[in-house]
Amino acid sequence: MTLKQLQVFLAVADTRSFSKGGESVSLAQSTASQHIRALEDELGARLFDRSVCQVILTEAGRLFYEHAARICSLCEESIVAVRRFQGLEQAILRVGASTIPAACLIPDLLGEFAAARPGVRLEVMQGDTHEVIRLLQDEKIELAVVGGQFDADTICYQEVGAERIILVALPGVIPEAAVTIQQLPQLPLLVREPGSGTRLAVDDALQKAGLDLRSMRVVAQLGSSEALRRAILGGAGCAFLSALAVGREVADGTLTVIDIPGIEIRRSFYLAWRRGNSLSPAAEVFMEAVRQRVAQ
Repeated sequence: MTLKQLQVFLAVADTRSFSKGGESVSLAQSTASQHIRALEDELGARLFDRSVCQVILTEAGRLFYEHAARICSLCEESIVAVRRFQGLEQAILRVGASTIPAACLIPDLLGEFAAARPGVRLEVMQGDTHEVIRLLQDEKIELAVVGGQFDADTICYQEVGAERIILVALPGVIPEAAVTIQQLPQLPLLVREPGSGTRLAVDDALQKAGLDLRSMRVVAQLGSSEALRRAILGGAGCAFLSALAVGREVADGTLTVIDIPGIEIRRSFYLAWRRGNSLSPAAEVFMEAVRQRVAQ
């Protein structure tokens, strides 16, 4: 049994004619008849009752029609799926991004990506690093851009760049422009949630300096860099934030950077995907766009 035989069978059944059915699949009537005879021989059942006026399905033919139609439909869907994967037809690329890449990196590369893959619609799902990696593990996204690493056994990571994390506050909230490591626990501190890449980098830097976040004066824990930024602008305290997230406020003097001699916090950005998965051409183009944007 071949796919061509099924296509001929469906065409003849739909047109109730060997000549019209064969024509619709670019075959002569005699060739179409041969395909149907071969199919009936293999099944051991007549599929059509033939008369001078018309060709109609037998009971066996009606039963077979449902299955043949489903098989041909699945074959067509599989062809479309692969063409979409190759970027030859309209496709959706689902990408996950942690807070800073979602707000400060991906929007800047959309124009370049859209020009390179006009047939691809990008859908970005945002969360903290832990949440985004979970989406990747559950195969709800194909690719991720995150600020930390989890579960390297099932996820591949490729470092694409780094950023500074700085301590910022409204001018005057912290009187000194610099504080010592010993003074740091006395400051009113706002922090990100534990699954955040920023939080991971801060925790690691503090531990290396002999400090524990549990000994700090934490006044609030918030779920995004934007929430931290707004709380700082409201005078709630100080916070460790990505230099990318508050670059404008620092440049115009709305926020001030508090130096901590002996502590410099940097974190890497990573492209991440499921280990063993083949990436679509659209995902490969997106990865290259991320690399080029970070390198600028």
